[in-house]
Amino acid sequence: MDYGMGCRLKLEDWFALNQDKIFHDPSLRQFVSPFPPVELMAIVGGLHNEKDFAAHGTEIYRALSVAMQKPLSEYQSILDFGCGCGRLARMFKGHPGHIAGCDIDARHIEWVNNNLPFMEAKLSSKLPPIPYVDNEFEAIISISIFTHLTEYSQDQFLAELHRVCQPDGRLFLTVHGQRALSRALSEPAIRAMLDMDDQGFQTAQRDFQENRHAFVLQHGHLTTEPENLSVFKRIKGFVFGTKTMAVEKYEYGITFVPEDYLRAHWGRWFDIIDYHHGGIHNFQDIVVLSPKK
Repeated sequence: MDYGMGCRLKLEDWFALNQDKIFHDPSLRQFVSPFPPVELMAIVGGLHNEKDFAAHGTEIYRALSVAMQKPLSEYQSILDFGCGCGRLARMFKGHPGHIAGCDIDARHIEWVNNNLPFMEAKLSSKLPPIPYVDNEFEAIISISIFTHLTEYSQDQFLAELHRVCQPDGRLFLTVHGQRALSRALSEPAIRAMLDMDDQGFQTAQRDFQENRHAFVLQHGHLTTEPENLSVFKRIKGFVFGTKTMAVEKYEYGITFVPEDYLRAHWGRWFDIIDYHHGGIHNFQDIVVLSPKK
């Protein structure tokens, strides 16, 4: 088997190599992407070891492969919007096309550009524009970004992704829909993971049931106010400083998006081609979109 083909291998072979074989045979690590340091893995997914990080990236790639109309390796240009430190991007190794990523955290961008030579990452802002030209990408992927935005930020970035997507391109964006909300209500572990204020969550449930965008503010390291933009905060045992990120005032939280709302509201910019309920980890929904151009 030619492991040097990377993501052009048969999918199950590529998944097995990344998720399992490299942990049993260290000599195979040369054929996969390196892993980021623990402090960066913890930021993007609360993960603290390479095996879990590999599993997450592999399962996301697998879910996207189910949602896509052709193999991911056949798209000529791909944007990973909100790429973090490469949880998904690591899986693009061996891709023959143009792979780009952007993120608001300079630490992620520096690590990706120093360790994933097949990908060009750029620092973006918490507000548009993003650093790409019109109609640049055939495919745009965004995992766990629209699951955290206010409606105002959502609309701004939907318009931006519409701008940079080719007329015949596809977008694969994830949201918290009914599946995620139901699990948050019925599973204490999920509820704890989402770390939501009780009153805010109750308001979000009501908004969701009334077919509105439902947002719960979190006062974490991404929510910023003018008076605390330089304050360092301790999250899950790690110290983060907002000075490593873009410094605009910004609200960040947990977002639930009703499907009927999405089909009507996102329809201003996109045709909804497909909708995969619980497509990632039986939790986040994958929405497949085509830009209206």
